[in-house]
Amino acid sequence: MSCAFVLESVSCGYGGKNVLDGFSAEIRKGALTALIGPNGSGKSTLLKLLGGIVGYSGKAELGGRELRTMARSEFGRTVGFVPQQTKITSPFTVYEVIAMGRLPYCGLFSKLNADDDAAVLRAADRAGVSHLLFRRASELSGGEQQRVFVAVALAQEPEVFLLDEPTSALDPNQSVRVFSIMRELASEGRTVVVAAHDINGAIPFSDRFLALRGGELAAQGDASELDEKVLAPLYGIEFEKYVSEEGGRAWHPSAKSFSL
Repeated sequence: MSCAFVLESVSCGYGGKNVLDGFSAEIRKGALTALIGPNGSGKSTLLKLLGGIVGYSGKAELGGRELRTMARSEFGRTVGFVPQQTKITSPFTVYEVIAMGRLPYCGLFSKLNADDDAAVLRAADRAGVSHLLFRRASELSGGEQQRVFVAVALAQEPEVFLLDEPTSALDPNQSVRVFSIMRELASEGRTVVVAAHDINGAIPFSDRFLALRGGELAAQGDASELDEKVLAPLYGIEFEKYVSEEGGRAWHPSAKSFSL
């Protein structure tokens, strides 16, 4: 399988301090890759780098092209980004918010054409927010707003989806729905990269994982290869594995890791 992103000796951060320093990794095309690791490990920074939001030094390519050389309109048609939950306070309807995903195609001051409108409606349906289209987005719950952000990225119809903790405000039912959408997108040949604290929610839907710790790549591999030997040093605690009757796996922190 070919690579979508290739990073070599990349450094980036904020306020003159690097979060990623000499970071190298490859992210496969047409796969769902889960970014896992403790808080502050660099998962969100890596997503922002891939999404063209933060500057960097080193080599960062998408489809063989350096990210910083891509025109913003082209980049917007290629990469969709779902940020970590951000509250919507503007007085726009859900339809209007999702329609912002069409800006790379129609521009800021142009009206939506029939194709744009159809894309918005498809995205709303796929994200499960069709019934909210004419509600004020600011009136929605945190979980509903998060699904609207997913719909914005879907409306872009990009080849790459980047999602930062997209299920953090969702109940288990909606979390499964969002991960199922991501799984479907990867099965359609899209590249999906998701930062996730909930490894038990993300890994069953994932093809690959990248484990980050301290801004460095601690481990990587097929999702089926993730085990306690990777998780224990990554999070600094012991894990116990549980296997369901259907063969599903889950990991939970071991009580032995904590002293009362």
